Amino acid sequence: MNDVFQSSYINPTAIPEHTISIGLPGMSSVYGQAITNGFLLKNITYFKDDTTHISPDKLLSDLKDKNLINAGTSVDLFHIRLKIRNGYYWISARNILSTSFQYPKDLLALALNGNASYLGQNLDLSNLNVEASLYNEYSFGMAKEYNHWVFGGRISLLQGLSNIQLDNKSLYIHVDSSMYSETYHANARLNTSGIPKDGNGDVSFDHVSELDYITNYLSNFKNKGVSLSAGITYKMDDKLSFSFSFYDLGFINWKDSVTNYNLKGNSSFSGLDILHSYLNNEKIETDTIIDSILDDFNRDTVQKAYRTYLHPKFNASVSYKVFKRTILGFSASGVYNKKLYPALTLGVSQGIGRYFNILANVSYNQRTIRNLGLGLVIKPGPFQFYIVADNYYPSINPKYFTNANIRVGVNLVFGRVKNAIGLPYR
Repeated sequence: MNDVFQSSYINPTAIPEHTISIGLPGMSSVYGQAITNGFLLKNITYFKDDTTHISPDKLLSDLKDKNLINAGTSVDLFHIRLKIRNGYYWISARNILSTSFQYPKDLLALALNGNASYLGQNLDLSNLNVEASLYNEYSFGMAKEYNHWVFGGRISLLQGLSNIQLDNKSLYIHVDSSMYSETYHANARLNTSGIPKDGNGDVSFDHVSELDYITNYLSNFKNKGVSLSAGITYKMDDKLSFSFSFYDLGFINWKDSVTNYNLKGNSSFSGLDILHSYLNNEKIETDTIIDSILDDFNRDTVQKAYRTYLHPKFNASVSYKVFKRTILGFSASGVYNKKLYPALTLGVSQGIGRYFNILANVSYNQRTIRNLGLGLVIKPGPFQFYIVADNYYPSINPKYFTNANIRVGVNLVFGRVKNAIGLPYR
């Protein structure tokens, strides 16, 4: 969908049909995505007595050593793109929320099966990671054509608003082979920034709706960062072209309202004497037990700046113009989040008259090929309405859900780079 400005976020070399594109706050783009690659519902459930049941054994066999749940949204605040000679120049601003939860298979195995199957072994939970970031991105981008080549890129200033990060260097549980007791080893840090607190320094959301807090929060530029994106396209002829781009290569330095919670050391746990407490009508003091375990660790709370990195992404594609307004395309893309998560997509785009463009694609993504995408662009006058989603199949059969992405919005576009072309007669 090169004609939609938002495609420039993924491929800075995208050449549009219009010389001017303008986006209005909250209208030009609203984007949401969710990913889970740990298991498929169809693989871990069965139907019996009019009820769907989950099979724990199938759940564990379907999980990998490292599993991911990711969700995020972004809302365009503003953009304007202009064509000047053989170049396109643009500025934009958008708000981005990104959340990520990685969990190891052993974590669920311990919860479902207990520790009997791990006697004399170490459970490695070092893959347990949590991160959530809310930030604004202010970008300047450009794309220029030189003969058969198009070069493009953008540089973005990042304004960090809030962040939570679990920096887990090591977390192990050893299960004693004779007494079933567990020994914990931890070396982890929980970093937070921009989390609202009260006068005592405790987390509190009581005042987040006050105007002064909102104004100070949104105008705070103490958590600064930067990201880079770039791309290159080679047009072999009028029909065949190749593109490669990378984006979201950057970081944010968190310095304002920072709190770090450190946890390092060893502790042992031999279980709860539930029967004795029950027979003597005594309350099971689980809080006391947890506190005693935590007391074995060296814990401290400090205020030290830290850095988080964005999850870099890449996209390589080839497109072939079958007819003047019929384009076939294939792409290989991926995102790096502690490991590489790749995807392959095959799609077709078809223009209809002067005001419509539709597309359809199928993708292999997050362990399944049942990812059916559809998109539509309508342009009545200067308004450009669009909606595109990478995967509609979960709405048909939720048991195959692994990922979903949708973007919808309206841009104002003026002037044509080339005259509109209708469908060929033959």
